[in-house]
Amino acid sequence: MTARRSAPTVLPCSIDPQSWDVDEGSYRAGLDAQRECLQRCPRLAACRAEVSAMVSAGDPPRSMIWAGVAYRHDGTAVATDRGLRVYYNRVEGQRAVERGSAA
Repeated sequence: MTARRSAPTVLPCSIDPQSWDVDEGSYRAGLDAQRECLQRCPRLAACRAEVSAMVSAGDPPRSMIWAGVAYRHDGTAVATDRGLRVYYNRVEGQRAVERGSAA
């Protein structure tokens, strides 16, 4: 009998990375990304462990959704849907400044 090889797992965040970027994506895409992480990602536990280690080291994720949690440009976790909406709705000029792309 031959052993079956399972197909490589495609992570949701690798299919459309922009949806996980809170400085590039949209509020709706951010909510969808959070849901994908929490409901479908086979690496959720590993991602949570990675985030915990990063936060403990003083280097939290920035401007992204990681393990189902949105992190602002300064590494602060966004705890509520309302907070996420407010963060996405800030003016485009402010987004550019936070990304460091403004002159």
